[in-house]
Amino acid sequence: MSISVIVVTYNQEDTIGATLDSILAQQIDEKVEIVIGDDCSADNTEAVCRRYAAAYPDRIVYLRRKQNMGVTANYFDCIAHASGDYLADCAGDDVWVDPYKLARQRDVLDKRPEVSLVATDWLCRDLASGALSRSPRNKEVIRTLEFAPGELLVPILTNEITIHLCSAMFRKKIIAEAVEKNPRIFTDPHFSCEDQQILLTLAKAGKIVILPGVSLHYTVGHDSISHPADFARKFEYSLRALRQTLILRHHFELEAEPVRRLERRSLNHLAAMALRAGREANVSRADGRPARLRRFIYRRNLSTPLKARIYLNLMKAPRLWKFINRFRS
Repeated sequence: MSISVIVVTYNQEDTIGATLDSILAQQIDEKVEIVIGDDCSADNTEAVCRRYAAAYPDRIVYLRRKQNMGVTANYFDCIAHASGDYLADCAGDDVWVDPYKLARQRDVLDKRPEVSLVATDWLCRDLASGALSRSPRNKEVIRTLEFAPGELLVPILTNEITIHLCSAMFRKKIIAEAVEKNPRIFTDPHFSCEDQQILLTLAKAGKIVILPGVSLHYTVGHDSISHPADFARKFEYSLRALRQTLILRHHFELEAEPVRRLERRSLNHLAAMALRAGREANVSRADGRPARLRRFIYRRNLSTPLKARIYLNLMKAPRLWKFINRFRS
């Protein structure tokens, strides 16, 4: 079976070279295709990618976007251009650190047709210091873990378990067929990420295997889609993430209590952010965020948790809010 590696990138001139080097360093007895989706970068990313594409014309497919597509559309268009039966991906600021990553994962998929995805352990790498750390939800993998079809649906949706897609390899056919059948679930431009729906689809379709050993260093400590530095963007990202969770919950028919707990936590978090924004701007409406959150809750017929109700009601009473704010300052 053939392998394609997806690399989506945007304004990553300082890191994309190391990403591509780590993919090209893979020790495997077959040619691996690399599909780069450059989402109309404004820095020197294009020049770096074209240099690599010229050096490896038989291995690298470089897709330069004429205008910004967004990470989700960019990712799935790369999949459409990929020729491999198995897919892996590595973001343009991350690196693979196990030269046998692809070979180990391919061997599992080749030998076990019931397995839909093979992942590995991974670590966070601080962009500034290079220090390595472990995400709180990413426990060390000391032995091979296996999960039955459907077993990880709720843990993935609620982030109780974190499978990093950049540490994984999966069967393209499963995703291609799912995208054709339900394109909105994968290519909705308002979704906050592309990996959650992929992981859920694969977790439903087959067994998930997680191998011991770290294969990925995931870069943290910088402004990104999932870790925005600007406070207003954090609110927007969190609201989009909750909307995505609700849509995926309905699509995969997940009504478990952990999912409802996640929704309550998310609403409390969003209301707290709206309250904080009002405090920092010294205004009661916080640029309309409370009103937007109320509309979001109303249109989806959600039950508002007590804490979120308190926060939102405080924002309705400017004088009371200013009085309380004097003691919080």
